[in-house]
Amino acid sequence: MSIRSTVTGAAWSQIGTGPATVQLISPDANGVEVMIVAEASQPVTDGDGLVLSAAHSVQHFSLAQPIWAKAVQATSEARR
Repeated sequence: MSIRSTVTGAAWSQIGTGPATVQLISPDANGVEVMIVAEASQPVTDGDGLVLSAAHSVQHFSLAQPIWAKAVQATSEARR
């Protein structure tokens, strides 16, 4: 089963729960990137995570934790 959602702005959004595979499905010509993490609660706004981009668009999470995502550039939009 797959779930599609859109990540916009600088805030973290919960996109699902692991174990799961997260894939960036709409990288545009401007190189929209999404930062993702698996954490029990919402990460701090300036926290770091794994970056999905056109060059590396898939990440597998094996932990049973919430998965959070945010656009690297707050004015960009990306689908994953």
